[in-house]
Amino acid sequence: MGAVLFGDRGGDMESRIFELMGTMGSLIMCASSIPQIIKTYRTKCAAGLSGTYLTILIIGMSLIFSYALHVQDKVFVIGNGVSLSLTGILAVLRFRYRKT
Repeated sequence: MGAVLFGDRGGDMESRIFELMGTMGSLIMCASSIPQIIKTYRTKCAAGLSGTYLTILIIGMSLIFSYALHVQDKVFVIGNGVSLSLTGILAVLRFRYRKT
């Protein structure tokens, strides 16, 4: 598919570059929630976290994860699985430290 879009310029190297880009993007997305998890845990305060945002994000990640499983894309299965787990942790912290 990439060769069709970009011409036949050594598709093997091109595939590796795009796989590396996907892997790096997945790692960045996974890491993006870690500072918020740490802050919420340390402060024991989740006042700034939107439950609606977390719910929509978890639904979206679950759908992407299901699609990645279906197409057997290991980069996105692992990346979305980790991101989904970390977002789930954040949702649990929000529930645990919410103000009543």
